[in-house]
Amino acid sequence: MKTLPSCILYSRDEELGDRLIRIASSVAAVQPIATQAELEQQFTQLGDTVLLADLRAPNCLEVLSEIKVNWPLSVVIAMGVDRSDPMLAVEWLDPFATTGMEPDRREFQALLKHAVECFKLRQKSHLLEDELAKLNARQMESQPQPRTPSSAPLQNFSKAQKNFDNLDVLFDSVVEGLVSTARVLRAGIFIKPEHKEQYAFQAGMRCLQATETLAIHQDNPFVQWLEMNPHLVSRRTLENIQDPEERAMLKQTLDSLGAEIIIPLYATGHVQGWIFVGQRATGIPFDVTDLEDLTGLAAHISTTLEKALQYEETALQKALAETLLHSIPFGIVACDENATIRWFNSTAREILQPEAEKIIGQRAESLGSYIADMLHRALGNREEHATKEWTDPRTKRTLSAETRCLTEEGSCVGAMMMLHDVTGAKLLQEKEEQLERAAFWTDLAASMSHEIRNPLVAIKTFSQLLPERYDDPDFRAEFGEQVTAEVDKLNQIIGKINGFADLPQLVFKPLDIRRPIENAVTRIQSELNHENLKIHLSADDSALQINGDAASLEGCIYHLLRNAAENLDNKKGARINLSVKSRDPENGQAKVFVILADNGSGIAESVRDKLFSPFSTIKARGLGLGLPIAKRAVIDHNGQLDIETSESGTSVTITLPALGES
Repeated sequence: MKTLPSCILYSRDEELGDRLIRIASSVAAVQPIATQAELEQQFTQLGDTVLLADLRAPNCLEVLSEIKVNWPLSVVIAMGVDRSDPMLAVEWLDPFATTGMEPDRREFQALLKHAVECFKLRQKSHLLEDELAKLNARQMESQPQPRTPSSAPLQNFSKAQKNFDNLDVLFDSVVEGLVSTARVLRAGIFIKPEHKEQYAFQAGMRCLQATETLAIHQDNPFVQWLEMNPHLVSRRTLENIQDPEERAMLKQTLDSLGAEIIIPLYATGHVQGWIFVGQRATGIPFDVTDLEDLTGLAAHISTTLEKALQYEETALQKALAETLLHSIPFGIVACDENATIRWFNSTAREILQPEAEKIIGQRAESLGSYIADMLHRALGNREEHATKEWTDPRTKRTLSAETRCLTEEGSCVGAMMMLHDVTGAKLLQEKEEQLERAAFWTDLAASMSHEIRNPLVAIKTFSQLLPERYDDPDFRAEFGEQVTAEVDKLNQIIGKINGFADLPQLVFKPLDIRRPIENAVTRIQSELNHENLKIHLSADDSALQINGDAASLEGCIYHLLRNAAENLDNKKGARINLSVKSRDPENGQAKVFVILADNGSGIAESVRDKLFSPFSTIKARGLGLGLPIAKRAVIDHNGQLDIETSESGTSVTITLPALGES
């Protein structure tokens, strides 16, 4: 980023100022000034410059006359009305050029560019003259001048820096320390804030007003010079700077700050800012010893500043972390290796409602024996991170918690607990379970009344006819057969309900999955005897061994086959494919898949969400217990049952853990 040279416009005409700023934007940075006092202050602070003078401004000719005397290197372009008295009078002051009030854009840009170049040449010429004068003066010196006594050592500065946690106060203390230890009239500090691109004034004493509003971009030549030359800048040692342009740039910076010395401050390897001091209160110039003391002082300030910035960043991160931890919706309790509470967020306080106001520093037992036991187990690495639930005897709340051991380089340094108040969720769960139980008994009563009513109606009908037709032997025979059959149906209903409510104890042992599947296929074929239904069975030869109960798995496959066969309704071309597949181990566990697929019309969308609910069925008769029994059998075997259905058929996949190799 190239920094444009600056120039001053002395005018009260705002419209003229806006127009010239736009025209000159590619050549120079124009700074408008409207009052004589402000113009004089600007020259006093910055020294010679390029000046655009509106001859209509207050006392303009007098101001130009003073500038010609006091700031002879300045380049003046006078602007006024052609042939007017001010334009004629200004010629006696020999300005660099004159122009009208509405100059041509290109002509004005060229004129301003030439003025800037002329100003730079005048500065270089003046520097060369100064160099020549100094060289002559040194040659004329016959004896070295006696050394001016140094001031008292700058050794009491560190006591002024005590405010790590407040940068503003720290900056003020730095300036106060500079003034008191260096005994100067003026001092100040510039710092580049984090993530900013400009160095800004932070604190100072008796500084120029313009200095307090000054902002220097990080690409400024002065900053770049400090990056390349990590040492202080002093008026007394400017002659040691060989490049005249660099020397002029440093002198202009000293002038703009009203400083005798500028000392850079470094942090994290870069220029973080600088401090500057003015003349001594005694008027005695700084000597070499003073410059060495100030250099050491700057190194101390740089170290302090870097630590302060790191402290501020750490404090900010800590504040954000604590705000986050206090805002999360579950409680956190942390203790050290001695089970002493070291951290306790506001959510944990709300959940546990401890009797003591101060928890930090207390033993874990102050939060109750249950919590203390869990933390002690975590400290001893005896806790397996399982979630525990209990009811707090004091608050009557249902709490859920899990613990973790905190380690550092393999050693336990503490433990933490994550705490949830599940009272509301528990009550909601209990209410849902109550509703589910009520719905269960309602569905059971409705299904049983429907199933039992049909046999009872038949029995009642025959019983009513029995007195009239008792002498009919055929009727008596039919009566015995029908009543017996209906009673058998009632027994079957009761048997199904008993079977669903009280399953036999499962016996798990190594089992070839194909055997219960083949038995279920044989059983369903003998019962249904559908002419159009074909069941095709296929199986891989590997990983077919599981740990299971043969009767339970046979019943599971049987119910799934029966459900599929009844839905196919003996339609032409009805087919059920039953396949067994294996998969390589995943996360150390091989899998066996039993896939049952039919070519029916799929399951109606209205009942898909209730397939595994007891007594949910689309058949005209039946209790709808087949699929729930099948799913429970899969769950008992640590498996998973999934159903996919569409208009082209339904597929049921059972995933079971394979038996590991011995």
